[in-house]
Amino acid sequence: MAIGIVYAHIFETDNRHLSTLYALDLIGAATGALTSVFLLNTFGLAQVVAIAIGLLLLALVVALIAHKNRYSKILGPLVLGVIFLMGFAKDALNFTIPVAKDPSKDLYRLMANPAFKSEKIESRWSAFGQTDLVKFTYPDGTVSKSMFIDAAAGTKVIDIDELAKDTVKMRKVLSGFPAVFALNFLSEKEKDSVLIIGPGGGIDIATTYFMGFKYIEAAEVNPSFVALMEKYNPSTFLDKENIKVHVNEGRNFIIENKGKFDAIILTIPVTKSSRGTDFYGLTENYLFTMEALADYLDGLTEDGAIYFTMHGRQEVYKMLANFLELQDRMGVNQIEALKKVYIYSDEMNPVLVIKKNPFEQKTMEEAHNTAHYYGLDKEPFYFPYIRQESLDTIVQNVNYQWFMFDKLLYDISNGSYAYDELWKAASINLSPVSDDSPYFFNYNNGLPDAMTTPLWLGLFIIGWFIFNHMNGWKSVSFSESTSLYIRRKFRAWALVSFLLGFSYILVQGYLFQVLNLKLSNPSQSFSLLLFTFLLGNGLGSLVTGAFKKNLSRKLITYTVLVILVSLLTVYVLLPIWYKQLSEFWIALFLLLPSFFIGIPFPVLLKKASSLKEKKSIPYLLGISSVAGVAASIFAVVISILYGYRFVFLLALLGYGLVIVLAYRSKTLKIQNT
Repeated sequence: MAIGIVYAHIFETDNRHLSTLYALDLIGAATGALTSVFLLNTFGLAQVVAIAIGLLLLALVVALIAHKNRYSKILGPLVLGVIFLMGFAKDALNFTIPVAKDPSKDLYRLMANPAFKSEKIESRWSAFGQTDLVKFTYPDGTVSKSMFIDAAAGTKVIDIDELAKDTVKMRKVLSGFPAVFALNFLSEKEKDSVLIIGPGGGIDIATTYFMGFKYIEAAEVNPSFVALMEKYNPSTFLDKENIKVHVNEGRNFIIENKGKFDAIILTIPVTKSSRGTDFYGLTENYLFTMEALADYLDGLTEDGAIYFTMHGRQEVYKMLANFLELQDRMGVNQIEALKKVYIYSDEMNPVLVIKKNPFEQKTMEEAHNTAHYYGLDKEPFYFPYIRQESLDTIVQNVNYQWFMFDKLLYDISNGSYAYDELWKAASINLSPVSDDSPYFFNYNNGLPDAMTTPLWLGLFIIGWFIFNHMNGWKSVSFSESTSLYIRRKFRAWALVSFLLGFSYILVQGYLFQVLNLKLSNPSQSFSLLLFTFLLGNGLGSLVTGAFKKNLSRKLITYTVLVILVSLLTVYVLLPIWYKQLSEFWIALFLLLPSFFIGIPFPVLLKKASSLKEKKSIPYLLGISSVAGVAASIFAVVISILYGYRFVFLLALLGYGLVIVLAYRSKTLKIQNT
């Protein structure tokens, strides 16, 4: 808030160079976006905060120098403070920022257990949050290590060389890996290559290594995970010639390696870190859409299969809904589709196996019998080609029914029910998930409870604006000499400012969502996208510095260009270039629409400055910023209910209304003249 006041004051005191000041602010923000992730990965949060404070102090020093000798006595201490915070932040600030002590988080729950000792070996900061490597010492003297992200998502560290020395321990560890059962039924020709998405502490890698896979690749999105494992667990992550771990987003890595893998393994790859444990804050949502499933199938060899280890039954059903809908769109009916699937569970972590082509009946019969033997026949449970067994009897006056397989899945597999009954009959949201509305972990029908408070805030902002607009903005403390004409013009421009701020965030959110799938490292690449978008806005604002006349016409013209260029980008250029360009060029590609998006609002500010009413500029800036807050809320709400494509269309509608309002204002001005 304080920064906003300073920002508004600059525009109020000097509106002669509005476009230049606004452009420099955007370019500065772009630079901050580009360097923020690098600084977090290099220094950590405490040091980055210190650097930010140092930069603010530097801005204060510059402001004091601009006032010449009025504040010369405090310049010396301020300069020293800036030098200390910016020059020595890395070494001087070594304190750690504690993660919220939620008792449900894995690390705090384990450290509170008096039965064993815990010790943090090393902590590392990245844009994904704080990653801790922790050693646990048990009463019998044995030791284990685990990694945590923001005290959650614990994953045990597995050392391949250590297991190789103790076959009993190796069998015990591998038996605890849910997907190991399914991997036992692979032939040698189906073990040439495997991709592990989210390898964690290495249990997936170790399992596939000891089961004889010839080449193992893993994609881990968190660089701190990989760095810690290469340092403390090199036998699993670094030393083996047939094991390669990539710092990359798993889905993007598969797209770049189509048709290469005999197996793709995803073992509960959900970090639940500082990015938020709510469904809309998870990077992993994009790993579980229909389009993601299509990418995985494309990444398989003809004999390949995907192995999903899930948290519970609802996740299995939702992924099956994705698969059945995807197969239906490809012309494969539900009976044939479910010949490519089997599910087993020990009641804890069910495993869903999806093959590129139908399973052989003989293999399924053997796997089905073995699953019963090892007690992996708990709900949800399903194998193709096997006849359903059931029991319907009365026990102590209670009608007891038992089905060997999940009854709904079995009935869908033989055509008794339509495949969409899987989610239509559910009391929670189990509908297929697409990239346009990528909320796999949202199980609420309609708007989720987590969005209620933000939605009320967004509605309050819109209500506040409507009230002030209908009331003629009497709350704005213009001087008594301000004419009725200026007040009316401000009222019109306040509406334009709100629409521009609202539409700006909506179109930005859509473009970022579309380009997100091209990112190999979401945090770093997102900062590159944000840098490019803000840089384009800044360049567009610089251009408006040359605008002197016909500002209303220019506002209309460039808003029309925003709509046309956005449509051209989304529906023509992106589909052509998306598969060919690297993420760097995709980011630069954003310069085209962002350049034009950055022009209308500075033009509006220039029009407002012509009224010679200084208070209008800060108010318009504030209205636009508040509109952006509301838009960020409604972008999520609308994308949940209707998809991001609707967010984009709503943004274009907002720009269309700006054109209408600007044209009406221009017409009224001509008539008054």
